[in-house]
Amino acid sequence: MARIELRDATIRIKDGLSGTAAVNEMTPMASGDTDLGIDTIVLNTTDTDLVPVGARFTIASEAGSIVHTVTARTPSTSGPTTNVTFTPATGTGVADDAVITFLPQQIEVTLGDGNLTWTVNKELNYELDRGNLDTVREGDQIPLDVVLDSVYEFITTGTGETITPYDAMNQVGDATEWVSSSSDACEPYGVDIEVEHTASCGTAQTETTLLPDFRYDTLDVDLDAATISFTGRCNAVKPTITRS
Repeated sequence: MARIELRDATIRIKDGLSGTAAVNEMTPMASGDTDLGIDTIVLNTTDTDLVPVGARFTIASEAGSIVHTVTARTPSTSGPTTNVTFTPATGTGVADDAVITFLPQQIEVTLGDGNLTWTVNKELNYELDRGNLDTVREGDQIPLDVVLDSVYEFITTGTGETITPYDAMNQVGDATEWVSSSSDACEPYGVDIEVEHTASCGTAQTETTLLPDFRYDTLDVDLDAATISFTGRCNAVKPTITRS
């Protein structure tokens, strides 16, 4: 079995957006459409019926479970959202009242010469019986450590540009409408980091590693090396790893 190659790994920062809506079209949509009327919106956002630009979604009646991304909305500044423009176009016709399921917003991280590392920590207490080893007990849980080094192009997002890792990590700029990955609204804002490794040869399954509820403790910027580094922890003791 070949070892993992960084070039075959896609790293994403994801928020916690979720919710549903319904298609609101008097006549069935045709394949190739990029404009959709919607209603009955229920999101886990602060404004629960305002669909974020950048939101990803699937439509239940559409063949192939295509994932679309919202590029514009109407009205543009307040809910309820009544219409969205999206990409890619629909692959099949879509019926009125079909269920729309919203998925986390995400960006892909450009590593350059950077890297991502994670460390699982355990506290084990070795108990003695009259000076001899006797039994082992688990101590307190310790958060998962993560270090993400990415290319430093710009700190914040410019007009028409992809959201930067800094903005995504801090819920600012074009990531203002991102949703925390934590289900607890009282916790500080966090994100999920996902690593998808697809082998470039052979028939090995794709492996997806999810580092949930990440918050950085330290931000290091190196102008000479053109890197920006986030060092922090996840509110989890280990990642979630799946093969598909």
